Amino acid sequence: MQFKAILAQREPYRKFLILVGIALILAVISSTIGALLAQLITGIHIFGSSSALSDLNNPNVILALKITQLFSAIGTFFIPPIIGAYLFSDNVKEYLGATKNIDVQQIVLALLLILMIQPFVNWMSLINAGINLPDWLKALLNSPGNSAQKIGEALMKGDSIMSLLFSCVVISIIPAISEELIFRGVIQKLFIDLAKNKHFGIILTATLFSAMHMDVAGFIPRFALGAMLGYLYVWSGSIYLPIVAHFANNLLAFLIEIGKNKNALSFNPDHLGVAPGQEIVLGASVFLTWALLFLIRKISLQNK
Repeated sequence: MQFKAILAQREPYRKFLILVGIALILAVISSTIGALLAQLITGIHIFGSSSALSDLNNPNVILALKITQLFSAIGTFFIPPIIGAYLFSDNVKEYLGATKNIDVQQIVLALLLILMIQPFVNWMSLINAGINLPDWLKALLNSPGNSAQKIGEALMKGDSIMSLLFSCVVISIIPAISEELIFRGVIQKLFIDLAKNKHFGIILTATLFSAMHMDVAGFIPRFALGAMLGYLYVWSGSIYLPIVAHFANNLLAFLIEIGKNKNALSFNPDHLGVAPGQEIVLGASVFLTWALLFLIRKISLQNK
């Protein structure tokens, strides 16, 4: 039986539900495989021991988490969009936006954009923190988010170069590629088709992207990042541009966290643009962010 493009004529919402189903099934399978492999290598049973996650200073626990996270990310976010693209189209690479390359100019501008937007992101985080929610809702929403944050911080720990490189792969590279494939490569396309409006489709995708991280404290800045990545994809027609920007954002966060762990930073990057007397820094960040977005849009549309 020929499965290629077998679901091409299905409605966008049906395709989305099918994609979610595939992701959920593969998430269970890949996480189980990762946990079993981690247990064989480290002796730590991530899902079978409630005390394992409470000992985040144990190198074996951290290694087990890295292995499990690696398999989970690949199974949940990397493989499903490829399967989805195969079922929804007769050209997988074209469907995912992987046939169009980007030039050095676009890459440099995307990297600068991630650097320049950081004070603006800090300001959005401050606004996010000022939103008052009922205590019961905060407890409900923050519980998984706090656990994920603690695990994320633990994954960045490492005393050797190899350990840090493995952390970089798990924290920065794999999420950038896999999340862009599923969110911008497939889901955004489906939402745009469903809404019949690219802006609404981008906003819906960015909302889902931010909600998926289960981090209330970072919802607004992560939503803004998702929307920005969505527009980079629409403007360029290439999945590679949002992947580069997403990777740069992850890598910057990774390096900052390493710097904090090693006490190698002479300032707190989280205070840029929001500390007293830094209004000019915030204003410059906002201006440069919009200027860079304008340049990226102009160059990307010219290269289309």
